[in-house]
Amino acid sequence: MKQVLVIANPAASRGGALRALEKVQRHIRQYQDCCNFDFMITVNPNHATDLAKAHAKDYDLVVAFGGDGTVNEVAQGLVGGNTPLAVIPFGTGNDYARSAGIPLGLDPALELACTGTYTPCDVGFVNGRYFVNAVGIGFDGRANYEAEQIRWLRGPMVILLAIFRTMWNWDAVPMTLTIDNQTISKSTYLIGIGNGPFIGGGLQLTPEARIDNGILHVCHVEDISPFKIIANFSKLKTGTIDKLSEVALYTGSTVVIESEQPMPVHVDGEVLGLDVHKLDLRILPSALQVIRNPV
Repeated sequence: MKQVLVIANPAASRGGALRALEKVQRHIRQYQDCCNFDFMITVNPNHATDLAKAHAKDYDLVVAFGGDGTVNEVAQGLVGGNTPLAVIPFGTGNDYARSAGIPLGLDPALELACTGTYTPCDVGFVNGRYFVNAVGIGFDGRANYEAEQIRWLRGPMVILLAIFRTMWNWDAVPMTLTIDNQTISKSTYLIGIGNGPFIGGGLQLTPEARIDNGILHVCHVEDISPFKIIANFSKLKTGTIDKLSEVALYTGSTVVIESEQPMPVHVDGEVLGLDVHKLDLRILPSALQVIRNPV
């Protein structure tokens, strides 16, 4: 019988995950003939990483139940090991689930976790920590910070409100971007680094990124007006934002970003800092086993 550890973040989705967890615990009964489940609840930031590191060797599978931040924390404890990761997404953005082909619904995600097969997937590494989906710098990092301040909404509306708030309070700053041996120095509105294609609840800055192709995808946006962003917002949904003259897409295995001015940065939807001055990123191919559907 498969031994399964579920690491759950009750604070995900503005606390809604705690109620949803009760539903998951009821629905696992239909899989009890093939899986034995244990649940561990996080109580503070990075607790999920500690739990995964301490207990992964005792289980055949570790399931992250929560949002992208929870998935990131669990992955921190599993990278380089043999225990695969599964995800039951219940957060604000759930972008890693989208990137990995994991259903967003509780029931189909639980079924995939219990009956699916795992494949090796890539992981990014930035300033001493792993990321599984994306890193956002500049506008994207600031918008993520704004989203964390909005406690009275849930779901995609949080992200949309944060984006519109940031539009009126963010200006491009000089950044130097080095991708492998290519260097670009320009006034920069945002840089998105994608292991996967999705960010911000289904928006696509790096539409060609795949979590198993062994390469980082980079979206560089030069100085651009808020009005042009609003007029072309649909291109973020369709993955055609590079049609704009201010946008360029690149690929590489290593990325370095520097600025004398403070850069707000998020890693998998969690604020890394608002005054970062240098980022070193690289891709780690096939570093994490993930139960997923083909994409």
